[in-house]
Amino acid sequence: MNRLYKFSDLLIKYAGYLAGILIFATTLMTFYEVISRSFFGMPTAWATELSTYAIIGSCFLGTAYAVRTYAHITVDLLVNRVNDAARRIFAYICNGLGLLFSAILTWYGFKHVFMTFELGVISTSLLRIPMYLPELFIPIGGVLLIIAFILQLIDGNVHKGGDHL
Repeated sequence: MNRLYKFSDLLIKYAGYLAGILIFATTLMTFYEVISRSFFGMPTAWATELSTYAIIGSCFLGTAYAVRTYAHITVDLLVNRVNDAARRIFAYICNGLGLLFSAILTWYGFKHVFMTFELGVISTSLLRIPMYLPELFIPIGGVLLIIAFILQLIDGNVHKGGDHL
């Protein structure tokens, strides 16, 4: 069980790194597009579309890492005003709701991807990318979120929130 826990945490960590790489790739593609369009008068047919897919991928791949590292936005007004036992209860409730949301997201994400695949939907750009490929980020990110919330429930850690009172 310990090996599965460590593997799951490592998987989420590498997905977070991949999200960062996708953001960097988006930066490079956008920079190339600006230079190509501004200085050479030759816009690309691919940079905007691929950078959009990379941003979407970075969002869905990076959310599980944000959950595991408490890097997401939190509303901690109530959490900062209660004792540790109540904080622990809130943490379990929030992580349980997050797990439920992630399961719904993953289920409907897979349904949508399968439907897109069966219909043969492709992008309207010159690239003609099968749309199920970039849409796969949704259910993959959902699975990573499910794993992240399960690990949060196992840990039982309570995020203390910021000291801004």
